[in-house]
Amino acid sequence: MYNNYLSCEICGAELTRASQKQHIDKMGFMHSFCEKCYSEKVSKK
Repeated sequence: MYNNYLSCEICGAELTRASQKQHIDKMGFMHSFCEKCYSEKVSKK
């Protein structure tokens, strides 16, 4: 059964489908972040 619960990899905040931001790294792994952590991570690149 599919688990709907996801949490931000950086701060651990619970994510919903609406609030999650997903990023696929160079190796093809999916990472889930909240909007705040995602914007900080992406803007650091």
